[in-house]
Formats: sequence, structure tokens, C-alpha cells
Amino acid sequence: MVLHVALTVLCAGPLAVERQVAYLVPLALAVLLPRTFGRAGPRQAVAVGLDDHRGVRLPRLVQFACEAAGCYVYLAVGEVGTRLLGGASTGAGWPVWVAAGAGALAASIATLALGRLGDTGRVARPGRRRLVCGLAGVPIAALLAVRAAEHHHAVVLGLWTGVSLLMLLVAVLTLVRGQYSWQHPERVDHVDLADTLAPRHRFSLIVPARDEPILGRTLTQVLAGDYPADLLELVVMVSHDEVDRPTRQIAEQIAARHPNVRVVAPRGSRRSKPLSLEDARRYCTGDLIGVVDAESLIAEGLLSYVNTLALRQSDVGIFQGGVQLMNVRAPAAEPTADVHDDPTATVGDGAARPVLRRLDTDTSWWRARNCLEYYIWFMSRLRFQAQARFIPLGGNTVFIRRDVLDALDGWDVSCLTEDCDLGVRASVAGIRTTVFYHPDLTTREETPESLTKLVVQRTRWMMGFMQVLFKGDWRLLPGTRQRLMAAEMLTMPFFQATAGVLLPVSLVLTWFLAAPTGLVIVFCLPLGATVMTVWSEQAAFREFAEAYDLDITWWDSTRLVFSAPLYQLVLSVAAVRATLRLLRGHVDWEKTSHSGAHHGAGAGRVPAGAAS
Repeated sequence: MVLHVALTVLCAGPLAVERQVAYLVPLALAVLLPRTFGRAGPRQAVAVGLDDHRGVRLPRLVQFACEAAGCYVYLAVGEVGTRLLGGASTGAGWPVWVAAGAGALAASIATLALGRLGDTGRVARPGRRRLVCGLAGVPIAALLAVRAAEHHHAVVLGLWTGVSLLMLLVAVLTLVRGQYSWQHPERVDHVDLADTLAPRHRFSLIVPARDEPILGRTLTQVLAGDYPADLLELVVMVSHDEVDRPTRQIAEQIAARHPNVRVVAPRGSRRSKPLSLEDARRYCTGDLIGVVDAESLIAEGLLSYVNTLALRQSDVGIFQGGVQLMNVRAPAAEPTADVHDDPTATVGDGAARPVLRRLDTDTSWWRARNCLEYYIWFMSRLRFQAQARFIPLGGNTVFIRRDVLDALDGWDVSCLTEDCDLGVRASVAGIRTTVFYHPDLTTREETPESLTKLVVQRTRWMMGFMQVLFKGDWRLLPGTRQRLMAAEMLTMPFFQATAGVLLPVSLVLTWFLAAPTGLVIVFCLPLGATVMTVWSEQAAFREFAEAYDLDITWWDSTRLVFSAPLYQLVLSVAAVRATLRLLRGHVDWEKTSHSGAHHGAGAGRVPAGAAS
């Protein structure tokens, strides 16, 4: 009700929106937001054991009908008040307040009444209910269509103003949260490498591998660490098929020399990382279960530090370490075969393929930005998320107490981002997570092999975020701030997809749309926030290079600035692709291949024991 009153007064008052249209904005938001704000009050969720703050789970059409009824009350009361005062239809005053309050009250009563009827099973037949609710919304839809046609220029300006303000909000939030560790260093748990306790916890590290030629180096490096072998077991998950035969042979050869390495090769054509993690869970015997990707280089003292954290922080159920991409430049280009060596190639193909290959594989601008993105995410953003008690976990270097993982029923094998889904369910259950980051404890990885592979990887991640969004567990989060944060993060793929589609529209509107000076300034505000973000990234990039002894030149910094819009465009392409694949039902696992580029000289200094 308060939301109705505030938004309606804002539209009909300071914004001077026509009174008949002023209620449409709060009407639309009231239909979209009750499940987030829980306006209808908590319900008991027996399966989870927590309060369900989603409110009465009425169909959207029923909610819209209730809000339409509130709109009719608002229009009727407002008309009466206007006649009594003899004023204009757009002025602010007590008629607006009374009308907004009456409309919001009517909508709230209708929602609660239908919710109670729904609980007791006395709701009308679904078909009849849909018909009645649809008819209730027809006048509102007709009014909106007529007003939009009459004021199409104002509608375009209003829509674009809303889009600009939304982009500004996202840009500001990204900037502030990305700077959390630097703005509030006193709130961050700083890593003390000298503070170590004797090993007590037994670790079970799950290493999912699928067609990974560099698996041997990863396993050898993990086994060469300083943690006692009798308190460490590796569960290597491979596939029992011909594609994975070389990887399986590598794992079996290492297992033959190390009794604490177990190779599990399930049969079946359907394989994915979440399925491998869940299959491996029943083979784990340790009280701390960790996930290590097959291409990872984990730090020598990582397990000892996690053991210390687990002993000192008994109330923490999950420990999230840092992961850092290392190869800021493309690997040395291999000799390209001459076009005349391929009798099937045409002259046009021979001219285009080297150029496309250089743009896709041999470029470095996106690699440096990808590395910086990881640095800011694990160094700062995840720490903010942990403090806010809503954290999408990383899929690597995450350690979970066995009893906590069992209580959460493990990983969801149907989700493409099983790590994010597990983090959401852990946040709902109130399980605390500690995030730590230090260069000497960071797990090192490589960027995707090419720009195309980056798009494929981000497509899978964004599809997974959409799955978690539609799954709806985040609606059970106890706090409004947490639910808003979850909604913002999980809908980001849709925002990025929309931003990619609207980019050419933005360019056209900038040159041809006539707008007041104030609105033009609003249109430019997101650009200003983006520029601030890009310049703040320069300091983080320098810090990243110093932390890992990377040779960064002025050209790397310059390229990082100019690559920002191109990188966002790439993410928009991935978001559009993810949306289309999800709509078509293509939820198969697209693997990201690895070549071990982070093992080479481009990886900077490597801790002891990291070499195979």
C-alpha cells in the first residue's frame, strides 16, 4: 500500500503524469513485485522449514485483476475529488493521496481475500477465473493503448528515460560493490599466512574432468602440496567412453601410484560438471568437501589455511577461496598453413581465415579484461556478497562442510550453474560463508582459448543464472534487501541481452530524438558512471599486476580502457544467445576446453609445488 501511494503521488505530482495514466506504473510494479516484497505476509514453507516471504502465490493474471480493481477505485475517487475542488487532473493534492490510498487498499484487500480463498480451495474454476480476470484488465489495456498512441513521443521519452535510469542504477551498483574491499578494508577478513593450526580436518577434493589433457599436471601439483596425504583424498570424475579414454588413463596412472586418489568413471552419455559433482559426493569420506577444476593450479598452503579457518570458525559452513585468471596476453601464434596447401580452400577463404583467426584467438584485449574481471569479483565483490548474506558461490576452490552439503541435498544436476544454485540455497538456509583472497592462496586458471569460447562459456553461465531465477529458491531469502539483490543479480543476463539489443536503438535516439535538456542529461548519466568504473579499474589492474609480478605496460592499460565497450558488447551477445537457447530448450552442457596457458611464463610467479 505504501508503495502504491508513493509511486502514484510521484507520477501524478512532481512528474505531472496524466491522472488516468499515473496509476499504471505502480499497477505494473505491484503485479511484478509482491513475490519479492512479500506484501501479502509470510506463509509457512514446510519443505524448507523457513518462512516463505513470497506472499500469496496467486497467478499473475489474478494479481493484475486485483490491481485493475484498485485502479478503478483510484480513478473514481480521484474524479470525485477533482470535481469537488474544480482543479486540473494532473495537480497534486489531497485527492491524489486519498485516491491512491483507496486504490491501494482495494487492491490489497482483493489480493488477501483471493489468497485466503485459494488456501481453502474455494477459488472458481481456472477457466472461469482466467476469463473474469482477463475481462477486468481489458479497460486498463485499452486506456493504455489509446493514451500511448496519442502521446507516442512522450511514451518513447518515458521508456528511454526509464531504461537510462535503470542502466545508471546498474552501473552505480557495479562500481560501488566492485570497490567494496577498498572502500571498507576494516570489514574484510584479511589473510594472515602465519596463522596456521595443525592439520585436523580430512579433505575430499572432487576433480571433475572431461577430455582434459592437462589433468596430470593438476593432480601432480595437488598431491605435491604440504597437507598430509592421510588427511587428503582426491575423487577424480571421468567418463567411461572413448572420448574420455586418454583422460581416464592419465587419472588411473596417477591413482596407481597414490592410494589417496580414486578414479570414478560412471557409464552413460549424459555428462556434465554438476552431474559429476553429485555422483562423486557419495564417494567422499572427508569432513570438508572441496571442488577443484581439472585445469587448476591450487596454492601449496591452501588446504592448510582452509583447515585453520574451519577450526577457528566453527559456525561457518562454506569457505570460498579466490580464483584468478593469469594469461593476460594471447599465447604465441602457431604457424598458419598457406592457403595453397589446402586444395579445398578458395581465395576468399584464404584471405578471411587468418584475419578471423587473429580476431578470435590471437587477440589479447579481452583476455586482460577477463583477468581483471576475476580479480575484482573474488577480491571485492564476493566479499560484499558474503557480508550481505547472499552469495552465488564459485565453482572452484570452494570448500563445504560435509554435514552442510548433505543438509542442502548436494548439487542440482539439472542446473548449468550448480555453484550459484548451491550458494542461493545456502543463503536461504542461513549458512554462513567466509570469502578469503590472497595471491599466495589463489587458484590459478586460464582464460578461454578464444573469443568464441568466451561467448560459449558466458552463455552457459547466463543460462544457469536464468535457471536459478526461474527455480525461485531466492524468493525464500529472509530479508527484502537480499531478495532485491538476488533478483538484480539473477536477472542480469536479461538486462545485458536487452542492453545489447538496445545499443543500436540508443545510437539512433541520441541523434534523432528531440528531448528536453534535462532528459538528455539523464540519457548521458550511465555513460558517466561507466567512465568512472573504467578509470577505477586502472588502479585495480595495477594492483593485480603487482600482486602477481606481471609485466604490464602502458599499452595494456590503454587497451583496457578502450576495450570496455567491446567487452560489454561481447557479454551482450552471450546474453542474447543464452536467452535464445533457453527459449528453445537447449540446456545441454557446452564445455570450455583448456590448453594450460596459465602454466607458462605468462602466468607470472608460481608458488612452490605448482610445477608438474
